[in-house]
Amino acid sequence: MNEVLTLWERACAAGPLARDDALLSDAAPTSLSARNAALVRLRARLFGPTQQLRATCPTCGALLEFSVNCESLAASLRPRAEVGAVHALRCDGYRLAYRAPDIDDWRAAAAANDFVPELMQRCIVRCERDDGTQCAALSLPIPVTEALSSAVEALEPGACVDFDLRCPECSEEWSAPMDCGAVLYGEVRARAESLLVEVDALARAYGWSEAEVLALSPTRRAAYLQLVGATG
Repeated sequence: MNEVLTLWERACAAGPLARDDALLSDAAPTSLSARNAALVRLRARLFGPTQQLRATCPTCGALLEFSVNCESLAASLRPRAEVGAVHALRCDGYRLAYRAPDIDDWRAAAAANDFVPELMQRCIVRCERDDGTQCAALSLPIPVTEALSSAVEALEPGACVDFDLRCPECSEEWSAPMDCGAVLYGEVRARAESLLVEVDALARAYGWSEAEVLALSPTRRAAYLQLVGATG
């Protein structure tokens, strides 16, 4: 439980943009897929392998609850190429050398005026026609950019995490995205706040320090909290 409080304190101080890095500490990968996989594995280690999730139907507003196995999900998110590896694509008379985007590319594109063009320019290493003529990344025809997008997605299957859902009320089908870092931070924050309430209650009742309260097993801590409630 000390780890939960430490993670919460570090992530809270980091702010939204650096929160995932704070949760993963020095182990934060640069690959988008690997980062999400690491966040899901951390969630499993802290709170167990089964994660309960909720989504709201975009059509009727019904609340859908479902669960995922974190270990299986993390395995499905692993990247299929080394970070920085250059790949080749040939399509419609164009030849491209490209790499999968990493977290720095993603952040730079998010800060730019146009996300997709910025991300594309950062990830295309070389762009030319079949006759060897150099061309600009932003001048590529739509079929080529679509082929590139599919190729990058295949390299980084876990860059974006979503779930295909069906509403039990209206039968609407949709894809619900999940921000792995935000969801984990929400759980860490909720658990940390609960622990702080428990520490406060037992410290007031028995004069114990935070370390002494947290050293108790969850079962014993819950028993003492019941006693405090019974005598308060």
